[in-house]
Amino acid sequence: MLMQDIIAPVQNIHFDLDEIVCSQQGALPLPFPNMDKANVGVCEFFLRSNCSNQRCPFRHIHGDKTVVCKHWLRGLCKKGDDCEFLHEYDMAKMPECYFFSKFGQCMNKECAFLHLDPESKIRDCPWYDRGFCRHGPNCKNRHTRKVLCQNYLCGFCPEGPRCTLSHPTFDLPNSNEYTPAQRKVVFVCDFCHETGHKASSCFKLPMEERQKYLNMPSNNNTQSQQYNSRSNYGQNQNSNPNQDVGLPQQSGNLHLADEQHSTGMGLSQPFQHDVTCFKCGERGHYANKCTRSHVPYIRNQNIQRR
Repeated sequence: MLMQDIIAPVQNIHFDLDEIVCSQQGALPLPFPNMDKANVGVCEFFLRSNCSNQRCPFRHIHGDKTVVCKHWLRGLCKKGDDCEFLHEYDMAKMPECYFFSKFGQCMNKECAFLHLDPESKIRDCPWYDRGFCRHGPNCKNRHTRKVLCQNYLCGFCPEGPRCTLSHPTFDLPNSNEYTPAQRKVVFVCDFCHETGHKASSCFKLPMEERQKYLNMPSNNNTQSQQYNSRSNYGQNQNSNPNQDVGLPQQSGNLHLADEQHSTGMGLSQPFQHDVTCFKCGERGHYANKCTRSHVPYIRNQNIQRR
C-alpha cells in the first residue's frame, strides 16, 4: 500500500461527472450510421447489451474480435462497428506479416505486423503425448519429448499442476478432429453478429436486404452449374481415348466443341455452319481456321461496292 492511499484515500469519493460520463448524458447521435469512431470511447451500455442505437457515438466492441483490421490501419475500412475485426491499435493483436510468413524474413525494420515463428503454429501431437505416434518423423504435428512424472504414474503427484514433469493423459484422441470434412462449422451472421445462422435467414434484417442475400447464392449456383457442365463435357470427351476420330462428322463435332470451349461460347452462339469467313466468303469455318487466300474475296467485295 502506498503512502498516499493511507493519508488521503479516494476510493469512496464519487463525483457527479463520473455518473454523467457513465450514463452518457449529452451524447448526440451520429448523422448517419457506420461512421469512423476510432478516437472515441467504448459504449458502456453495449457491453451490457442495452444499446441498440445504430447511430450511437461510442464504439460497439464485440468480444470475439481478436485481430486488428488491416484495412482500418490504412483508413480504408467502411464497415465501422459491423467489421469482424478490431478497430484499435493493439500490438498484441496485429495481423500476421505476409512477407515473414511467406518468405521467412521481413526487410521492414518498422514493421507493425506480427512476426510469428512457423514452429509455434504447429500443434502438439496427441498420440505422441500419449506414448506412440505411428507416423513417426513424418507426422505433421509436433513431437515434443517430455520426461514422465513417476509419482503421477504411480497414482499421485504432490506437486499437482505445478509439477515440472509431464502428466500424461490416457484418453484416446479423436481422429475425426483432424479431418477437415468432420469439423463443425459455426455460422456468424454479418448483420447481428450472432452465431447459428446466416444473414440471409436473419429476422432482424429488413426484408429488402434479406432478399438481396437470398438472390446471391442463386447466381453462384447457376455459375457453378455452368462450370460443372463444361467440366463434365470435357471429362466425357476425354473419358474414351479409343474413340474413332477418323469420321468426318465426329471430327467436326469435336472441333466445334473445342472452339466453343476455348472461346467460351455456349448454345446461344451461332453454329459453325452458319458462320461466314470474312477472308474467303464461304460458310462453315472461322477466319482464323481459313486455309484459302483472302485476296480475291476482298477484291470482289471492293468491285461490288464501286
